[in-house]
Amino acid sequence: MAWFRLSFFICTLLVFAGTSTENEVDSSATLYKIEGKVQVMDVQVSNWAPHTKVMVDGGRFVGFLKQDGSFVVNNVPPGSYLVEVSSPGHVFEPARVDISSKSGKMRARKSDLLRPSAVTVLPYPLKFKAQTQANFFTKREEWSLAQTLMNPMVLMMLAPVVLMLIIPRMMKNLDPESQKEMEEQMSMLQGGGSNLPSIEEWMTNMFGGGSSKPQPKKVKKEAIKKSRDRR
Repeated sequence: MAWFRLSFFICTLLVFAGTSTENEVDSSATLYKIEGKVQVMDVQVSNWAPHTKVMVDGGRFVGFLKQDGSFVVNNVPPGSYLVEVSSPGHVFEPARVDISSKSGKMRARKSDLLRPSAVTVLPYPLKFKAQTQANFFTKREEWSLAQTLMNPMVLMMLAPVVLMLIIPRMMKNLDPESQKEMEEQMSMLQGGGSNLPSIEEWMTNMFGGGSSKPQPKKVKKEAIKKSRDRR
């Protein structure tokens, strides 16, 4: 039991010693401040400044705006930090600030999520300008004739109509020899032993409910009946 108490006492002393050492390191570390200014064009500062704040490293350090829109974030240790402006009515582009641990020199650069290694230097102290107003609602889409015509179903319906209007005009503009060749080719397809129906027959079958010519089966039955009557 005495050995257990002694070991517990030694562990407690080690924990307190480590905590005190960390506190001494933190207190001895040099702290810096991040300065800048926030601007919103054509809007009075009193209308948006009280509701706007500057957040460093996701809210680890916070700074508030003064009457002229300037801000100071104090007690920031050396390192690289993402500085953002949080505003309910406007959108600001964030920036990144690098604080050197050796010299304390500050460098501001553009925050590029797509290319983190790219460095675009920004002026320091920081200057944030509102890009656009914050949109909390999606704008309702309006009816557009161009979008309706680009619909695939509408294009499928309009394509045959356009072809029917364009092809006759193209035929009229051809010279007589070309028209004669086209007529011969059409006649070969329709009457030169081919089973392809003509345009008139196809339209009649589609919209007239049947063909004007008798079906092959009926013709065969009538021929069989005639042959039997002759016998």
